Amino acid sequence: MHIRPYLRPAALASMPSIVLTAALGLTWVLRPAICLAVDAPPMMDEKFPDLAASIKMLRAEVGQDRRDIVAASMLLTKSEGEIFWPLYDQYRAEQHQLGDRKVKLITTFIAKRETLSDEDAGRLTHEALLIEKSKVAIKEDYVSKMTKVLPERIVARFFQIDNKLDTVVDVAVASRVPLI
Repeated sequence: MHIRPYLRPAALASMPSIVLTAALGLTWVLRPAICLAVDAPPMMDEKFPDLAASIKMLRAEVGQDRRDIVAASMLLTKSEGEIFWPLYDQYRAEQHQLGDRKVKLITTFIAKRETLSDEDAGRLTHEALLIEKSKVAIKEDYVSKMTKVLPERIVARFFQIDNKLDTVVDVAVASRVPLI
């Protein structure tokens, strides 16, 4: 079934609800892995190699779901798609690397949450801020790259969708990571 015909002019008014519904679907996809990370005893990456495999599988599933949501929401012409998708893949690869850092940060925090020293807390906080700064820098870089070859409206639409999806993922993760 193709969604695109349903997303033409009359349906555009409901676009935010479609993206929100799809994004909420991502939350349910992410929920099992997030629950595993929080419900399990404290752990470090190197002690639990199966965690890495679970995260890799989850990312593959979420990555495809995310791509499907973006594809359904972007309404690209064939020529726009030929330009957009290679840039999207590069962008997501860079964001994926940041995701690796974030996963390591969260698992380190979970492993140390009961015995977290002030020094460790400061280091983890600093790393979290560096990840956020890098995330913004990557977005700025790709806004620049995309606006050179695509209309700014398309670029703005993509980053609006991307931000909504990021927000859903961030809320799901934040709701599962315990406070210090």
